[in-house]
Amino acid sequence: MFYRLGRFAYTHRWLVIAAWLLCCVVSAPLILRLPSALEVGGFSNPDIEAAQARALLEEQVPAFSASVLVAIFESDTLTATDPTFAIQAQAALADVVRLPEVTGVVSFVDNPRQISADGRTAYTLIRLAPSPEESQRLMSDVRERLGDTDLKVTLAGAPAFYEDVERISEQDLRRAETIAIPFALLALLLVFGSVVGALVPLVVGGLSVAAVLGLLFVVAGVVDMSIFVLNLTTMLGLGLAIDYSLFMTSRFREELRHRPVPEAVAVTAGTAGRAVFFSGLTVLVGLSGLVMFDFMFLRSVGIAGALVVLVAVVGALTLLPAVLGVVGTRIDRLRIIPEHPQRADSGFWHGLANWVMAHPWLTLLPTLALLIALGLPFLNVKVSSPDATILPLRVESRQGFETLRREFGSGEI
Repeated sequence: MFYRLGRFAYTHRWLVIAAWLLCCVVSAPLILRLPSALEVGGFSNPDIEAAQARALLEEQVPAFSASVLVAIFESDTLTATDPTFAIQAQAALADVVRLPEVTGVVSFVDNPRQISADGRTAYTLIRLAPSPEESQRLMSDVRERLGDTDLKVTLAGAPAFYEDVERISEQDLRRAETIAIPFALLALLLVFGSVVGALVPLVVGGLSVAAVLGLLFVVAGVVDMSIFVLNLTTMLGLGLAIDYSLFMTSRFREELRHRPVPEAVAVTAGTAGRAVFFSGLTVLVGLSGLVMFDFMFLRSVGIAGALVVLVAVVGALTLLPAVLGVVGTRIDRLRIIPEHPQRADSGFWHGLANWVMAHPWLTLLPTLALLIALGLPFLNVKVSSPDATILPLRVESRQGFETLRREFGSGEI
């Protein structure tokens, strides 16, 4: 079956490549809109006791709100008990509290407990009607309505936190791509020794990731998906696509020494392609188990991971053979590392394999000790839901969190 698939991909190589390019063209505008279609949070579900308690409070206690924006005011010259401090703070929030989503305000003027011990810091609570995850969409309006004041104003709380998580995730994604892609290209250049050979896996990986991101936008319109799937999709998708492409391209180069391009493509798909298929199937089954969880975050990881693996495998079995069919014997063009032809029963890797098989215990024990040493730090890991401490200190909501913790103690709000 895989041999025939390779033959088909070679025979219709331009049609296969055109179909993948069309998918990427269609995905391009969807990718730009994807971050706004994804959700933050997703670490709870309505059936757990804490969520039921929160729902009961929202129903029975009009003053209660799960979405609370915290406006922190600081001054080096005034104290919160000074009328000027209070007037400036109220003026800064005058337009904010008029938002239709605001359900209540608790000022430090009404509750002195919201004033720090030295009086230089105070905070006002702004209750919002939308859920904590949805209230982040109000942050741009809040900042536009925030009035000028001589006080230092910092916005914190769940709405600000979720907005910063989404923004930082996008920035991290772009930075990761900027760093990962050049390193991947360098590694591929070292492996293949030629520019063309290195670019083939990278191109296939890039097209696969673009297709997955477009699919995620469609899925996010039907099922809530976490913002964190962006990072998962790019890193896992690029890694898998390059890994599978590297495996098959290496086999293709070997087959070219013994048979023409059409047969080399078909044999590559029938041998390396079969291994890629069953490898992907194993990962796909494992990740699909996460879809059964009730938590949106885990379910999103399962759905995105399954899509990534599926597209990576399909790309390796269709797009890659088509590209190899077009490139053909030019796979070693633009060589930057001289090629040293060697027999299959010689070379570094052959020697290493022989040494390992001849000394299994001498290899196993040190390797096992190293893996255990690398895993020991996990014994001290602390697992919990994310809070503002996952954000860098330069982010406003993290700064507000640290101010509250410093001036009022941990868990103040």
